[in-house]
Amino acid sequence: MNIFLVFLLLFISVTAQARIYIPIDQPSDKKFPIAICNLDGGGKFGREVADVIRSDLTLSGYFYVLPFNTYEARCDEDGTDLASIRFDVWKAMETQALVKGKIEKIGSEFALHLSLFDPHGPSVLVEKQFQEKNDDMRHAAHKFSDDIMEALTGIRGVFTTKIAYASATNKQNKEILVMDMDGQNARKVTKLKTISLSPSWSPKGDQLVFSSYKDGRPNLYVIGRDGKNMDRLTTSSGISISPTWSPVANTILFAASGQGEVDLYRISTNGRRATAITNASGIDLAPDFSPDGSEVVFASERAGKLHIFKMPASGGEATRLTYVGYQNDMPSWSPMGDKIAFAGRDLGTFDIFIMNPDGSNIQRLTIRSGSNESPSFSPDGRFIVFSSTRDGGSGIYLMRADGSNQTRISDGHGMLPDWGPRND
Repeated sequence: MNIFLVFLLLFISVTAQARIYIPIDQPSDKKFPIAICNLDGGGKFGREVADVIRSDLTLSGYFYVLPFNTYEARCDEDGTDLASIRFDVWKAMETQALVKGKIEKIGSEFALHLSLFDPHGPSVLVEKQFQEKNDDMRHAAHKFSDDIMEALTGIRGVFTTKIAYASATNKQNKEILVMDMDGQNARKVTKLKTISLSPSWSPKGDQLVFSSYKDGRPNLYVIGRDGKNMDRLTTSSGISISPTWSPVANTILFAASGQGEVDLYRISTNGRRATAITNASGIDLAPDFSPDGSEVVFASERAGKLHIFKMPASGGEATRLTYVGYQNDMPSWSPMGDKIAFAGRDLGTFDIFIMNPDGSNIQRLTIRSGSNESPSFSPDGRFIVFSSTRDGGSGIYLMRADGSNQTRISDGHGMLPDWGPRND
């Protein structure tokens, strides 16, 4: 075969596979229509798997999930492979993508066969099989939602990730919890019966560092995500708070009271002596690393009121980023490196804002809906989790990074969320 023809065919193949159905910056009011059928042969399990996928895609804010009752009969009439589906009917319903599948019981486990179709090809965009126990089928559904996001946007989804947060267990105590990114399967990581706050994930997602009054004063502790193997990291006679784990090294930054001021310190995860990296007047706190670990963004009172600064992660000269607002706090650097979110107060309560890493292009994402604090980006930078009091007590909410599709995901009290890394 002519070598030019070989390269041409390869180019056509790669180009076809790389088609982007949903631009990542697609406006929030322009949603992608998708139909999701219950899985054949699965009874209630088939409905539950489909419901998880529907919920995931709706939560993302990128999709318009067509009402199931408008095409339930069509789902029953069609098969689950390319040759047995009437795509002309689906196209007439203005469906841009279709999810079909089936469940088979194999011993004590279930085999899930799931496919994503483009009715206008028609073509198979994704075809996956999972073998899971009954209590793991929700996770399989999340994984397929990730596959759908990758096939249609070019970037893998984050539906299998976890969010850590602090939650009040009674009027006196707060524990560290972990939940799925959709707010389901919340479970306690700590059971210390004291005040525990500010969880931060390790790069691998297998551990958390947090601040706790376990031994009387707020010190830092490291614990496995399963709630096991907890170790005390600091032994300060003052306070040690707001820790953040480096994305690239075994280093943790935190705020602590040292020489009469609250400064930023760095400590290795084996608990060796902490070293101060700031020594300015006023309070320095709430650090967060840049994606490559070379810089840190933080809140500081060195200019009078609390504002956002950044500097090298090893210490050095700090650059002020915010100049407007009464108080700016709790910055979060996007894993993509292009944005910094923070909580700012200028109308009496806190709202979530976003800006470029040089402090330019500040945009408000929430407004006059309770106090909105503690933003944290998803691993792909497309979403932000935050706490809000808009419904009364503090709860955990999710939104797209442009501020659209704000949705409560926690059932009960929640604060200080931190979005974990991909780990599937």
